[in-house]
Amino acid sequence: MKHIFNKIAAVAVSGLCLAACVEPITVDKVDESAFNNVTSLVGSVRDLNTNKQDNVVEIRKEDYNTSILFTLARAPKKGVDVKVTYDAEYVKTYNGVHGTAFEALPQEQFSLQNDGKIVVAPDETRSFALDLTINKFEDTEEKTYVLPLKATVSTEGVVASETRLVYLVKNMSFQSVAKLNKDKQVIVFFEVNNTNPLNALQFETEDGHLLIDYLVLFAYNINYDAEKGRVYCFANPQCQYILDHYDEIIKPLRERGVKVIISVLGNHDMAGLAQLSDMGAREFAKEMAALVYGYGFDGINYDDEYSASPDTSIPWFTSPSYEAGNRLYFETKKAMPDKEMISYQFGAALGNAAVDGVAPGDYMSICVGDYGVKGRPYDGMTVANCSYQSSEFAQWRSTPTQGEVTNFVNSEYGYWMVFSLWNDMSQTQRDFNAMNYLAQGIYGTNLKKPTICYPATTSLESRPISW
Repeated sequence: MKHIFNKIAAVAVSGLCLAACVEPITVDKVDESAFNNVTSLVGSVRDLNTNKQDNVVEIRKEDYNTSILFTLARAPKKGVDVKVTYDAEYVKTYNGVHGTAFEALPQEQFSLQNDGKIVVAPDETRSFALDLTINKFEDTEEKTYVLPLKATVSTEGVVASETRLVYLVKNMSFQSVAKLNKDKQVIVFFEVNNTNPLNALQFETEDGHLLIDYLVLFAYNINYDAEKGRVYCFANPQCQYILDHYDEIIKPLRERGVKVIISVLGNHDMAGLAQLSDMGAREFAKEMAALVYGYGFDGINYDDEYSASPDTSIPWFTSPSYEAGNRLYFETKKAMPDKEMISYQFGAALGNAAVDGVAPGDYMSICVGDYGVKGRPYDGMTVANCSYQSSEFAQWRSTPTQGEVTNFVNSEYGYWMVFSLWNDMSQTQRDFNAMNYLAQGIYGTNLKKPTICYPATTSLESRPISW
């Protein structure tokens, strides 16, 4: 680029001389320091499968295998040597940024092919794939570790602008039965005022797989305490009962591989999910992280509904906006980087702008559309991260049919969402039949007919089902 600039300048000077050669021309010396780095090739290290530098890995009963790539903006015209190394010192920095306390993954727990050495050929923009294996854990303690890797370039003229590659490695071997790794999954929002989450265990295929992949507890609330001058998360008696009986209600689900998500909903005051100030978003995100980590959940869903207009003179609040909604998701993911973030695309939770330079696809996991509407991928996501359909069983809207489930299975969309399953136990058969369409389409088999259900949300007692 520097040579091109000089050539253009020379042509311009030559043209001026031809136009007025009788006048001496003085060309001021141009400061080219701003162009010096343009001659350098810029490269980055990323995971081959996700194309991301921050990755979450769940280890269950088997070793985890992936690959690492080093990429350049253009072919280097010479061989480029890169070395990927374990950088345990970075864990302290990572925890400082996120407010976490993760430990470094022990070095003996993983292996890098070719001693971490990568080469980019002269006429290529990508290196060969460097295999990374993370070994399964011998213990069953649920715990997240940081595997921090660093890429160092030893070839002159090549700059590694993005040198860090981080894996958050989760020991999930406590799960006695892991869910299948399939590309079509079912998300069920349980209205916990009316439905016990244990009912999710009753939707099992004839070959022994649970149909429900994500169970969303709907809903905890965001509220404002005017006396204390703070925003907080409120749990009504049903939601609190679930927290108080985590081992009896949530633990059995998670042991079967179901991801259990906390949903947060507005609650008729000024504490809305898309009207928190930057400070308010950071503080509420910390509270949600404490709840998720303290009780052992798999992530957060925000539903921006039922909030009043905010008083923006209070430092916690700002005017409702997509930007504020995105900020809350961003701050929540930052506070719990190994957890799932599900966006229910309603209200102001529709923003698609980067936050602090980070695209939504880096801090959101799944996009769920409103009833009858497909989810829309944000930047950095695809429709594989989105719902094909959202069904409302209480009012019987957009519910599964055999034809629509077939269309879903043949599509590129990854999820089907259901709300209010078994909300009314008098509709047990109707709801079961609709869920059976999903089982037939996704698993190619039927659901077993349940023999029991849990009729009360604040009780662990079951009763037989009469079909």
